[in-house]
Amino acid sequence: MDDLLRETFARHEELVPVARPEFGESIAAGARRVRALRRWVVSGATFLCCALALLLVPLIATPHSGPPEAAAPGQPLNLLIIGIDRGVGEPARVNANAIVLVHVNPGARTAYEVTLPRDLALGLPGLGPQRADGAYFVGGYRLTAEAVADLTGLKFDGGAVVDIAGLESVTRAMGGVDLCAPECRRYEPREAVDRLRQSMGAGDDRLLHQYLAAVAKAAAEPERMPGLLTAGAEALELHLGLTSLPNLAARMQGVDPSKVTGIKFPAGGDGLYEAMRDGRVGAWLTAHPQYVVS
Repeated sequence: MDDLLRETFARHEELVPVARPEFGESIAAGARRVRALRRWVVSGATFLCCALALLLVPLIATPHSGPPEAAAPGQPLNLLIIGIDRGVGEPARVNANAIVLVHVNPGARTAYEVTLPRDLALGLPGLGPQRADGAYFVGGYRLTAEAVADLTGLKFDGGAVVDIAGLESVTRAMGGVDLCAPECRRYEPREAVDRLRQSMGAGDDRLLHQYLAAVAKAAAEPERMPGLLTAGAEALELHLGLTSLPNLAARMQGVDPSKVTGIKFPAGGDGLYEAMRDGRVGAWLTAHPQYVVS
């Protein structure tokens, strides 16, 4: 039997054509394109989650809070933003698409974001080291925040979970949205969100800026405010840490969501976490320009 099997495999090997060198190169090129696409998807999701959090938190808080509390303008603000995308018909518990540290300097009206790698090992109680993107599936925002705090030594003032699928409600509250994607016209809610997903996959952030500008414009229209507040609350799950919602909103006022500075994840921290605690991120980036995301 063994001899028969060897003879059979030998005959089939003779029938298999020899792969030409360019065939292997084509496979390698395809793999590189897939890796690049994944990087762009994560980058787009990260930008969208950070910008929406910075845009919607003050919007949601202000109408319900009365006069803002003293904002302590010189005090830095550290947030944890988690991006998810339940999609259509997805289970309620999903992995995190993006886990982002956001540092806000209220006095300078600047914000910085650093994305944790999805495969970064986080220590989870009773489970040991686990992938960062799976921490949300296991224990939601709270467990993820605790694990990231243990890793970085940071105390988070608050944070949010941003559900990209929830943007359908935001778009519906705006009565649709005018986008050039690529045709310039008004897009219905589900169609607009699909276009956003496609743009993130293609690595084109122009559509994200268009959408955020449309949300900001709608927020300035009193007649759209009630519906937009309700929809924003659906897309944005707020988590308060060391500060109140009015204080959190007041300290985020004036920060332009489209001008958040990206920071490459520094393996081992390289002093970034200490700079975030002390409000010295700008100076840290000046001393470590290799971490600035262009």
